[in-house]
Amino acid sequence: MTGKTIVQKIVLAGVVFNKQGKVLILQRSADEDIYPEMWELPSGKREFFESSHDSLIREIKEETGLDVKIIQPCSVFEYKIEKPNEIRDSTQINFIVTSDSSEVKISNEHQNFNWISEGEIEQCDMSDETKKVIRGAFRLYHKVL
Repeated sequence: MTGKTIVQKIVLAGVVFNKQGKVLILQRSADEDIYPEMWELPSGKREFFESSHDSLIREIKEETGLDVKIIQPCSVFEYKIEKPNEIRDSTQINFIVTSDSSEVKISNEHQNFNWISEGEIEQCDMSDETKKVIRGAFRLYHKVL
């Protein structure tokens, strides 16, 4: 093994749909040490003994100011991030959520936000996995709502 500490994390992410059927993406701050200025979904780490649903609602509220309703889980993926002193072994659980508001107030973790349609996904600088999650969420969203 590498001798580095391995930290396992559960990350919850929301594919937030507004009333117009667009999805919210957030642009990471330029000073982030991992993936600076890339676009991502509102997401965050589940705290100890916190339910996944409570964590998702809390993280979206902290990062966007939005109140959301959870519709259903839509996908899961794993990823690894290696830092100088540790390796983060993360599982990200993605949910379709809706918000009655489009009035976003981003936290200092992000520098910008955008509401995108399905046709705009490929124009965004985000990971292939995030693009895949959003495309899949659009397909499910049209079936369940």
